[in-house]
Amino acid sequence: MLPEISYIQKCPHCEKYYITGRLGRQAVKIAKEGCSYEEGHLTFSEMKEAFAQLSEEGFINEKEESNVRMMLHHTYNDYYYRNIDKKDILEEDKKLFCKNALWLINNLITDNVMKAEFYREIGDMETAKNILDSIVVEDGFQKQIVSSIRNRLEVNNNEVFKIR
Repeated sequence: MLPEISYIQKCPHCEKYYITGRLGRQAVKIAKEGCSYEEGHLTFSEMKEAFAQLSEEGFINEKEESNVRMMLHHTYNDYYYRNIDKKDILEEDKKLFCKNALWLINNLITDNVMKAEFYREIGDMETAKNILDSIVVEDGFQKQIVSSIRNRLEVNNNEVFKIR
């Protein structure tokens, strides 16, 4: 099986970021040095650069922007919460994370449990609780997730957690 490459790549030659899904829709410049066989998984720092560059260039559609923003969300969580090393969250990173999460809530996320989780992650515990209080969850697996979110809401914990 071939390895899965990242949705966003960083050109090893010019160091610009590009979206792999665009390759079939637009002219691609190929460096004299040839192509890269890297998977292209980006760090949070690289993802911030990619987001800034790609936002400035403009997205083809909302789906493309949603994919890039979800990657930004995931790399933030990976960097600050899923690493063994505990890091102090930089204020500018937290602001970017919150602004990005609100965009995702308003433009992508339709599931209320996920909306509540995103609100909890940005520290809006009251909105997260209100959403959970307004829904009925029948599925056993989702009930476990809701319970985990509620437990964290009770202690004002906005850290990402692993769903089991």
